[in-house]
Amino acid sequence: MTMAYRVASHARLALGALVLAAGMAACAPTSVSPPPMQVAGSVINPPAHGDFGHYTLALTWQPGFCASGPGCQPDQPKAPLIGLHGLWASRPQPLIAEGVPPQRWWAAGCDIYPGQEPAAPLAVSSETKQALDQSVAHLTHSLADHEYHKHVQCFGIPAETFFHTALDMRTVVAQSDFGTALQGWQGQMVARDAVMKAFHVAFHTETDRALQLRCEHDHAGRDVLTQLWFTLKRERVADFPRASAFFRAPEAQDNCPAQFLVPAW
Repeated sequence: MTMAYRVASHARLALGALVLAAGMAACAPTSVSPPPMQVAGSVINPPAHGDFGHYTLALTWQPGFCASGPGCQPDQPKAPLIGLHGLWASRPQPLIAEGVPPQRWWAAGCDIYPGQEPAAPLAVSSETKQALDQSVAHLTHSLADHEYHKHVQCFGIPAETFFHTALDMRTVVAQSDFGTALQGWQGQMVARDAVMKAFHVAFHTETDRALQLRCEHDHAGRDVLTQLWFTLKRERVADFPRASAFFRAPEAQDNCPAQFLVPAW
């Protein structure tokens, strides 16, 4: 599945402080909803093809992501445990009107439009490159390059602005009570219902399919958590992580069984 113009300056996105639960195992919610992020306007309202409905914030559970499929490179960092995969826009409205199915959009991404720039190294600062190297899985080919060229460039969002936003959203999840609970479960078999309850409590939302869990078989044949897909309203993404930002995913893509492993390194 699947998402350059330069802006005059890129201010570091200010994140509201999140209060972590004292008891990780209890997964206790904070009594006050977390404050919204300050999200760059060019991400909320991209210069091109901005008439889409929602974003998918795709995060990886790195030990599981790297233990499935072809795996990660030997230089894969062991921290953080929750990594960044992407921030994907849904189909722009003209594609929906043309009858383009979501599966084609997921497969093609920006290549569905003619005249896209060939893949090239990302135009980002050394600070952002370092953050991406730490937070994005190390695959044979650069996942960050792939994400930008397939899922972002056709929307006209500068790479620096886009990855600042996506990295800060990853940090919000990793530092939330939900992220703390996942870290406490590493190495354990967990119930899917327990994970979903932890999400709903931490983010004060009852929206169905706002989070979809992705599992794969690891190299030992076990069902392991690999990804976390959060669906967010495009016009309310600045509210994230408040409940008003979450949206019911139109397509059911959660494939985790009732019990699965949250693997550790």
